[in-house]
Amino acid sequence: MPFTMRQRQAWSLARRGAPVLGMGLLLGFAGPFGSNPPLSAPVRYAFWISMAFVGYAAALAANKLVPEPSNPRPVLRLGAVAVASALPLTFVAAWVIPLVRPGHIYDLEQLPALFCVVAAVQLAIVFTLLRNREVTPRPPLARHRGGAGAFPHALLSRLPRRLGQEIVALEAEDHYLRVHTILGSDLILMRLSDAVAAIEPDLGFQVHRSWWVAQDAICDILRSEQRSQLKLRNGLLVPVGRTHAAAVRARASRPPSSD
Repeated sequence: MPFTMRQRQAWSLARRGAPVLGMGLLLGFAGPFGSNPPLSAPVRYAFWISMAFVGYAAALAANKLVPEPSNPRPVLRLGAVAVASALPLTFVAAWVIPLVRPGHIYDLEQLPALFCVVAAVQLAIVFTLLRNREVTPRPPLARHRGGAGAFPHALLSRLPRRLGQEIVALEAEDHYLRVHTILGSDLILMRLSDAVAAIEPDLGFQVHRSWWVAQDAICDILRSEQRSQLKLRNGLLVPVGRTHAAAVRARASRPPSSD
């Protein structure tokens, strides 16, 4: 039975939250930076799980603020994201810690030391939870090998960074659009008709009422008595609608244009 949209969103949220919860449980078990034994086990676990989720959210926010250099170095950028996210979290920690450890109040002179502790935790969160996901630099815009142009910014800007920008197909799902790239797929809020209207015709074409494919992504046409399918470079099989069959045969067999 296929997932509904809410089930997909719930699964995506759970998939993202599970590693963060795991990090919080690990920190609660280890009790770093003097949190064990001063804090009881329930308070310690609650504190570190909360800080893990807040730290993860702060890292995602910092990732949008830290500029991407022209010659990106992933390790340095990850470190910059961790440090940037640690700045506001230092004040959050200075406010929260007295609540769980009454009488343990930080003054201004102690904030730099607290910042170092928070930054160490953020480094662990960023390098463990965000590496190769949202923090990885965006690859260059996916372009048609014939030089027709790039996919529209309105489409590319909505893709998670982990998927890159090499789009191979678009699939309509209710009021959403599943964008398939060479690295995977995800849902965005956009209609297929709007996306197709914004894409330059030479980049690809619609092959089914629910599918659009990139011209360069087609590897083979698989035919049977019941239906035809397109095999794409990422292994995806796309159904071909009967009304589109003739156009698919013509476009799929067309040699790539040269620059």
